[in-house]
Amino acid sequence: MSKNLSKSYSFGSLFQGYMDYTYFYYSNDFLKKRKLKFGLILNHTKIRFEIWLLGQTVSVQEKYWTHFKTTKWNKGKTTKPQYSILENIIIENPDFNNLEKLSQKIEKMLVLVSREIIKEIERSKLK
Repeated sequence: MSKNLSKSYSFGSLFQGYMDYTYFYYSNDFLKKRKLKFGLILNHTKIRFEIWLLGQTVSVQEKYWTHFKTTKWNKGKTTKPQYSILENIIIENPDFNNLEKLSQKIEKMLVLVSREIIKEIERSKLK
């Protein structure tokens, strides 16, 4: 992804959580100015890929949670997720037998969902 999307995002290293998550961060100047970043998460427990919007500090997370709690991104949630502002499932039941196809699907969904979330941040006028 860093090869194909380096004009849009900068990518961090791959982190292996305990037995629950494997993830990496990615961001761009727009997000960095707002002390935000995305995480592409492999949720081991639920066997799915997710995109999380993350804030650099608790106050940043709370500010953006206040906005996002009433959007489609947090529909049905009454409390902020433990580690993020929002969590969006991009691929359920991934097919690990075809890694090339899976990688293409992840990249496509990462671009689509990230753009949509950024548009919502722009509409919110939060800084």
